Amino acid sequence: MSELIVAHRYAKSLLDFAVEKKVVEVVYQDMLSFKETCQGSKELVLALKSPIIKHHTKLAILNKLFKKIFNEVTYSIFVIITNKNRESILPAVATEFISLYTDYKGIQKAQITSASALTADQKAKVTAIVKEFSGKEVELTETIDESLIGGFILRVGDQQVDDSIKRKLNDLKVTLAS
Repeated sequence: MSELIVAHRYAKSLLDFAVEKKVVEVVYQDMLSFKETCQGSKELVLALKSPIIKHHTKLAILNKLFKKIFNEVTYSIFVIITNKNRESILPAVATEFISLYTDYKGIQKAQITSASALTADQKAKVTAIVKEFSGKEVELTETIDESLIGGFILRVGDQQVDDSIKRKLNDLKVTLAS
């Protein structure tokens, strides 16, 4: 079975359990923290994926790093997954949980990349358009990429709108070259 499918199932179970125990927000913050830790520590991810390191040692590492700071519901998924010898999927479980949480809360994540910072009015317009499109509350993150020259790239889920001058110039270059 694909790692993503297995991670999704564990994440869904964790979300259901967190809802039942009324600790969804806490578990969400724990998963954000765990994902951030994994992104900042390749050593931890490599240790979790290592076939050489014993499973009880991996659980001891997780225990030392997270047991005191994470909610018991969050930590329980670490124990369950490690006992099933699948600790290598823990980073994917965190990513899947975060995705499921945004769906649970009715939040649509959107990312806009532009050549310069957007004004508050421009952000409000983009947020309104995405909200109308998705029917959900919008969490907009902004990135600045001066190489776009002008315009923007908007990503909502798996869809992208590229209305940048850089893309238009590349399209013109391709057209003139043919």
